[in-house]
Amino acid sequence: MKYISKISTLIALLLTTLSFTACDSEQECAIYKEATNGATFINASLANITVSPSDPTFTVDVVRAKADSELSGAVTLTATIGKEPLAGCTVSGYTFAAGENITKITVNVSPLEIGKELNVTLTLDNTEEPLSGSNTISVTVNKDYNWVSLGTGTFADVLAFTEKPYNVEIQKADGFDRYRVMKPYEQGLKNDDGQWGNAVAATSCDYIEFWIKDGIIYYNKFFIGINYDGSASNAIYAHHPSDFDGITLANNKQLDDKTFQLAPYYYIEALQGGFDYTGEGGSILITLP
Repeated sequence: MKYISKISTLIALLLTTLSFTACDSEQECAIYKEATNGATFINASLANITVSPSDPTFTVDVVRAKADSELSGAVTLTATIGKEPLAGCTVSGYTFAAGENITKITVNVSPLEIGKELNVTLTLDNTEEPLSGSNTISVTVNKDYNWVSLGTGTFADVLAFTEKPYNVEIQKADGFDRYRVMKPYEQGLKNDDGQWGNAVAATSCDYIEFWIKDGIIYYNKFFIGINYDGSASNAIYAHHPSDFDGITLANNKQLDDKTFQLAPYYYIEALQGGFDYTGEGGSILITLP
């Protein structure tokens, strides 16, 4: 189960706002008390969530200001893929014990297929709009792939540590042309084959995930474990050329049944520039077991 944790200071701010808002009349005070007796979400939206196929659930925090007694309520769920509703997704109700200001609701998205993007909206059963926070929250949910180890392949990055290939674990998403190269930079940076010295960072990406679409290899940006000039603010990330305008994608391609070529642009955000390896030959070669 994935737990979506909220920052404690935001909760404190919410409680302060609800507890100390001034009342100008008896009518306003009555509305104020009624509103603060209910539950609320801290935000109106959450960052994207990825759930496990074996446990396709996640939790969301619900808070309240008045905690002098037990409080329970219902939550309504709407789930759509594009404009089409997806049946079978569920959400639990909420229950606060006396003295409790925060509780959780659990969302289950079992019917969601791998590779699809689900839009979820949750609405609390409050009849009054809270003074802080929101009665409704929205989030985009994906279900992770089932990753199967193919065994040991090789990985080489010309920029990071010359053309020397290193043995790495290769995983494949079951039923999809989607792969992961696990800890690709760990050994090469440890040996510092690229002679980066103090520019080598303490960590690098846990994996590179890539997939094939219309003959082009795609991937999300990843940290190669090198900080330009040794400054953490100058972290070097490998970007797919589609992140930029006017750069060819064609050299991100499969060379044969077991060999994949990546041709990224290595970008340093703080400097707004970097190293262009998007041309023929690229900079990264990956071979499957």
